[in-house]
Amino acid sequence: MVAEFFRLRLALLGNIFLGSRTRVLGVTIGLVAALVAVIIVCLRVIQLGDADPETARTDLVIAGSVIVLAFAVVPLILQRPDSVDPRRFTFFGIQPRSLAFGLALSSFAALPVVAVSVFALSSIVTWSHDPLQTLLAVVGAVLAVATCILFGRISSSLAAFLLSTRRAREIAGVIGILILVLLAPAVVLVLSLNWGEPGDTVGQNIALFASFTPLGAAWSIPAAAANGDTGGAFLFFVIATVTVAVLWLAWRALVTVMLASNRRDDDRTEPAGLGWFARLPSTPAGSIAARSLTYWSRDPRYYVPLVIVPIVPIIMAIPFMLVAFPLTTYALIPLPVMCLFLGFMIHNDIALDGSAVWLHIVSGKRGLADRIGRMAPVLLIGLPLIGIGSVVTVFLAGNNDALPSVLGVSTCLLLSAIGLGSVISARFPYAATRPGDSPFVQPQSTGSISVFVQIATIAGTLILSAPSILFAIQAEYGNAEAHWSALWWGVVTGVVVIVLGALAGGAVVNRRGPEILASSLRS
Repeated sequence: MVAEFFRLRLALLGNIFLGSRTRVLGVTIGLVAALVAVIIVCLRVIQLGDADPETARTDLVIAGSVIVLAFAVVPLILQRPDSVDPRRFTFFGIQPRSLAFGLALSSFAALPVVAVSVFALSSIVTWSHDPLQTLLAVVGAVLAVATCILFGRISSSLAAFLLSTRRAREIAGVIGILILVLLAPAVVLVLSLNWGEPGDTVGQNIALFASFTPLGAAWSIPAAAANGDTGGAFLFFVIATVTVAVLWLAWRALVTVMLASNRRDDDRTEPAGLGWFARLPSTPAGSIAARSLTYWSRDPRYYVPLVIVPIVPIIMAIPFMLVAFPLTTYALIPLPVMCLFLGFMIHNDIALDGSAVWLHIVSGKRGLADRIGRMAPVLLIGLPLIGIGSVVTVFLAGNNDALPSVLGVSTCLLLSAIGLGSVISARFPYAATRPGDSPFVQPQSTGSISVFVQIATIAGTLILSAPSILFAIQAEYGNAEAHWSALWWGVVTGVVVIVLGALAGGAVVNRRGPEILASSLRS
């Protein structure tokens, strides 16, 4: 039976060369490039055999850990159909244990597994200084490859089994992106800690940390022995063996569950009722606000960027942490940054409607109602964010006197971005992600209008908010009265900009209705 699975895998592998000549040429070039990359990496690994054992350990454990992590995470993020989904074999009468073993073993015919197997063979050459080290290197390589295979099979099957609906795939994609984004501060934290001896390098600290995890334990077995750490080699062997055993049990259980299930998309999960349309007034602005709120809660093109907004300050914190910037001072920055990007989300809102924008035009709704309705989701999220976030900000900063400045700057950034976006989105709409497409796909567009619009929105918002920001900075340098100046300047400026933006944007929509519709049909 295992031979049949191998033949199936080889047949699937051969199918990548089917199709047009252009496709075959592209696949061939890609495979040759991948082969060259694998050869270069493996030659580098073999050269580590002549290097210092500690250097070889650092490089191999870090590289091996990254490979194992890729097998575990990449299938969940890519969410591609699994060609050997266990459910495809439901009616063949194969026992779950045999099917799990056959599918796992036949994975050696998959290109990623071939690449990691060659990498593992190269690591055996690296540690082959004596018979004992060679034996431990073989054991470590076998456990590492088995870990990669089982992680890959579990991840691919979970992506096909649990992410069967579009909403589930969208949420998983968001979670995957968040994990990748949050890894950045985690890496900074790991780099800042001294896991080893006082003189250890950053790489040695990372390798030591990874050695005690399922990601790097198998790769660390021969490395520890080469450095004279027999006890460490045995401990890493136990960790790697337990990891493989647990993954095998999880894989076999998953195959058993999938064989007994025929899970597919369930249309009954669609929400019932009028939703926001039943909660808001039946006025032109109220109906457009209900439509916008529905988009923001159900369309991934809206809620995916919304989820990423709080992550931006975390990314910004990385360089500040590296230069030992006082965190109490940095605590004043995240809320205004979140308000800026939250308000920025409305700058191309009308283009996200696509051809559905004709509803606003043919119904005769005034442009002002359109502008006010589209502001509703941002205001409903942004105003509570400012109120609650300001209190949290001054608490984390340990500076209660800064509350007026935080309120003023945040309010000005949010309202100014909304006001400018209301005008710019009506006058300069550009190609946006189409309804139903992935939020991570940006359609191609000619010219540089999208860059111009984005830069103009952010730059204009910062310019309008500059007085409030400058007063807040002065207050931090000892001018206590400037806190209240930052508040009043910020609030007044923000209110004036959003009112004028709604009026001017509404006038543009009234005047350019046909052009907006034509632009939406082209995008």
